[in-house]
Amino acid sequence: MKRRRRRTRRLGGALLRLGTAWLAILPLGPSAEARISEPRDTLVVAVPSDPSSLDPGTNTAEPIGSEIILNVFDTLVAWAPPTFQRLEGRLASGWTVSADGRLLTFALRPDVRFQDGTPCDAAAVKFSIERTQKLNPFMRQSFGLIASVAVLDPLHVAIRLTAPTSAFLSLLAQPQAAIVSPAAVARYGASFERHPVGTGAFSFRSYSADTSVVLDRNPGYFRGPAKLERLIYRVIPDASTRRLELKYGGIDIGHQSGQLSSIPGEEVASLRRDPNIDVIEVQSQIVRQLDFNNNRVDSPVHDLRVRQALAAAVDYRGLIDGVLVGLADRVYGPLPSNNWAFDEGLRSAAPTYDPARARRLLAEAGYPPGRLRLTLYTFQGSLWASVATFLQADFADVGIDVTVRQTEFPSFRALHVAGRFDIALEGRQPWYNDPDAHITVGYLSMLADASMTFRMPTDPLLDALILEAQSSVDDASRKRLYGRIQQTLVARVPAVYLFSNRVVVFKRKAVQGLLVGSAPPLSEYWSVYKR
Repeated sequence: MKRRRRRTRRLGGALLRLGTAWLAILPLGPSAEARISEPRDTLVVAVPSDPSSLDPGTNTAEPIGSEIILNVFDTLVAWAPPTFQRLEGRLASGWTVSADGRLLTFALRPDVRFQDGTPCDAAAVKFSIERTQKLNPFMRQSFGLIASVAVLDPLHVAIRLTAPTSAFLSLLAQPQAAIVSPAAVARYGASFERHPVGTGAFSFRSYSADTSVVLDRNPGYFRGPAKLERLIYRVIPDASTRRLELKYGGIDIGHQSGQLSSIPGEEVASLRRDPNIDVIEVQSQIVRQLDFNNNRVDSPVHDLRVRQALAAAVDYRGLIDGVLVGLADRVYGPLPSNNWAFDEGLRSAAPTYDPARARRLLAEAGYPPGRLRLTLYTFQGSLWASVATFLQADFADVGIDVTVRQTEFPSFRALHVAGRFDIALEGRQPWYNDPDAHITVGYLSMLADASMTFRMPTDPLLDALILEAQSSVDDASRKRLYGRIQQTLVARVPAVYLFSNRVVVFKRKAVQGLLVGSAPPLSEYWSVYKR
């Protein structure tokens, strides 16, 4: 046993030396040795993979690249910490919305410059928004709402919408809506994504494939320089290696992007016992659910009683406490309980675990035990496999024979969009903090076949409610409308609403000032320091 402890200590020392050696071989410039001798100036964040794009104009909500974008660039507006429940100005010092909700006019902060020294003015804002409109398929639907962008003067820009949309300000807070340097885009062309230039707290220094992205403090940042001198994203694909590096000081933070499609129970249990590590858990806007093909009349789930039976068959508490080891929260309807428009009445209206009721409903629908057979499609990955297996057992308990089929995302998406399924396990991971992110795309019947939706049948009354909630400019009215929408949907059971993953971040206790966002689940490091 003593030999094992000595070997562990030697491993820890080796990993710590490995982390330092890795820093030493990065292209850090002439003052590298001074920086390494002052580790409080450098933050190392472990990520599971390379970023796909560091260009707001082409990034499609990939989390690692999106987080780096938020630290290199700024948006017109941003979610205000620490609660991230309201929007504040970032590059915009203020804004007005016309009475009809179609015209938004932004006043820009004066004397803000890009990291290449060029001014961030209204022309740059117009250039960036129109560029993203053209290049970014992820933003095509949301930025398709823009009819025109007009420069009023160097510090004022007006955005006219095709229709009033209350969630539009939230869309402008996404990383993909960040403002880029027109001069840098002209200089680098198609390679701008590997030479990004923004106005953010950190400027891009270097990228090495499968190894790292290095950012340096922007001394001229308009909110004041960051407390850190250097921010390093280190690519470590293996979760156990990330855990050991965190334990022995080779990294400072374990990035949350590695947790959103897995169950980090082993990591949480181990690191919670470490006196040098903090485990941060934040409620998210993520919703995971069992979809029904609501537009397929020849499916068994077209019968409301079958959908109600499936919802009553699920042991929600067992799923969250057992399979998800407490790292999730129950979802009672189409919105998570921490969404500002969540209807508290859903806590009592939502289905509860009642196998006897499930069997009774199935019998009424003509499905005695063993008669109903379904195929459950889902994504690949440990999270989806564990949840699907749990549901399979719950459904078997009430006499439903379920076969689980995990598929790669492209195949799963094609099958879902084409409607070639009865039930499918998937989820919504909104990139902006507004109920519209869950409701409109998911439940508007005119969009049923457009993407991975709930394939809702034609319903003019429900559609009218959704469009009214989307276009209303009054938050109180929107909350009432979304309350009616939630009650309507829960009564119809278009899905079995399961859980919301918590965003989990691991950090060493020396790291201070970290504020973790929930929608999107990304972090800015402007306020972070190491004691």
